[in-house]
Amino acid sequence: MTLKKEIEFNNIVNDILKNKEFIALKYEIHHGISRLDHSLNVAKVTYQTCKKLKVKNYEEITRAALLHDFFKNDEVTNKAFLNHPAISLKNAQDNFNLTKKQANIIESHMFPFTSVMPNNVGSFIVTSADKFVALYECVKFKAPIKVGASFLFILNLCFIQR
Repeated sequence: MTLKKEIEFNNIVNDILKNKEFIALKYEIHHGISRLDHSLNVAKVTYQTCKKLKVKNYEEITRAALLHDFFKNDEVTNKAFLNHPAISLKNAQDNFNLTKKQANIIESHMFPFTSVMPNNVGSFIVTSADKFVALYECVKFKAPIKVGASFLFILNLCFIQR
């Protein structure tokens, strides 16, 4: 990212990164790194994608991307995979003013694994960015994953049947 874009990105998310509850995500492990770092990675990929595609409301989308996994491990049940978007949305709403688009972005970011469908371009961008970043982080930071397992993961994302 260029220095100009890095400065703009930081200005967009600065208040979120100063929130004490959000900062606490640095102690939560997610894909082999902290949930804070994962969320930042997703937000940066989202920001860059929006800029490249010339999406007008890129600030709104970038902020929602940063908040997409705003939960602590002790807030979820053993079905975290399925219920963490709702918990993230509640935490984000408790701490920040969200638009309806941002709410859908957070709540639908696990589609197609959850029933809430993306209903705006930002939701599709964040959902894709999250899956891309998660796969990268799992391969790089978690216990080594064989290429075949990664390939099957991608196939499941593309062709999952409900």
